[in-house]
Amino acid sequence: MKKIIMLLGVFISIFEMASQEIDTNRNFVFKTNGEIVYGRYITSKNPIFKKDYLVIDDQKILNTEVQFYKSDSGFFGRVGKGNAGFAERIVKGKVNFFEQISTSYAAPMPMAGGFGMSMGRTSTTITNYYNKGFESLKLANYDNLIIDLKDNAESVVYLEKFHKAKGKRTLAYVLGGIAMVAGILTASKKTGETTRGYNQDTNRIEDMPVTELKPVNLAIGLAGFGTIIATYLSSRKKRDYVRKAIEVYNE
Repeated sequence: MKKIIMLLGVFISIFEMASQEIDTNRNFVFKTNGEIVYGRYITSKNPIFKKDYLVIDDQKILNTEVQFYKSDSGFFGRVGKGNAGFAERIVKGKVNFFEQISTSYAAPMPMAGGFGMSMGRTSTTITNYYNKGFESLKLANYDNLIIDLKDNAESVVYLEKFHKAKGKRTLAYVLGGIAMVAGILTASKKTGETTRGYNQDTNRIEDMPVTELKPVNLAIGLAGFGTIIATYLSSRKKRDYVRKAIEVYNE
């Protein structure tokens, strides 16, 4: 037990010493072992078949060895373990606020019947983190922040707004998804009649069932889709509550 306490004391003292001695006017890498490496230029490298790393002047440092770094592009903190990457600090103060933007790409896929390809698409995810001083980054969610910001009443108000908005957002996604799927699947109905036409699935001219469009059901499906889009766009406002809670705490 004494050894554990001693190790914790050493670990805390390393971070306290580093936070006091770091010259934040210079570019630097703050390593996980407490070592600080200064340099003029810092670049991030992301090789395909190797581990990600930083280059500070002529020195190579693996991302897994870096806790924070400051370059001409900004101040960054490592999130998670391994090659999880870095989040950029966008608010500096007693509590720092970080943002990580991740973009993924879905490749084009063959369309039904083999006619052409669907369009590829990209999606962007924004994840926020926070910390105090040079502590490890925490996920900026309600459960974490309500504990760390509880001594500021105004910050708590913004966190409660964030919490309520998150609940409404989840409900809107569920209801919007149900309406969209149900509306689109029932938007057309077979009449029982047939007509001669080209069937792209069989590549032949044959009798095909006649369907009629049900505008009301289609409108329900489109309304559900619109609800999902509107809810997605409103997620920025939800993040603003978190940022405001931290900014108020820093005043």
